[in-house]
Amino acid sequence: MVLKKPIIIGVIIAAVVVIALGLNKPFSQQSQDDFKAPGRNWQSQKKVEDYFVSNLHMTPEDLKRQEDRKEISFYITDGSTPQGIIGNLTYYGFARNEKALQYALENTEDKTGGKDEAIKVGNNGTIDIKAFYRISEDMTAWELADTLLNKPNFYGSHGDYGYLFMP
Repeated sequence: MVLKKPIIIGVIIAAVVVIALGLNKPFSQQSQDDFKAPGRNWQSQKKVEDYFVSNLHMTPEDLKRQEDRKEISFYITDGSTPQGIIGNLTYYGFARNEKALQYALENTEDKTGGKDEAIKVGNNGTIDIKAFYRISEDMTAWELADTLLNKPNFYGSHGDYGYLFMP
């Protein structure tokens, strides 16, 4: 009878370890679809065109002229946070899943290093502020992360329009 108790305890410990390892898989292994490009037809809460209408007061004719657009400008300003950036990009249909985009940002190489006031992402990544980034719904989470970490277009005081997106 004494011998059965250590065996039962060992089985319980092994089961807990197996369950813990299963729950602790990196997000990238759980759903590769979340990293795919959403495309313009992805069903998000809002579309960037909604932003253009409500904030830039675009008319249906203005939107019609934007139908063939390849990219838009996404502005990062003082006070932006990683959570805000990720949330906005997901909300407007540029990323399928917030956790996937966060994972991509934390695991994409930052080849340029940010300026001193850059937003820190993960251990080594930086997203520069006072910059805009050319993005599209046809970018994967990995391409979006690479753009945000490595391809800033800096603007001076004349370039801060106060908008999140510009055509």
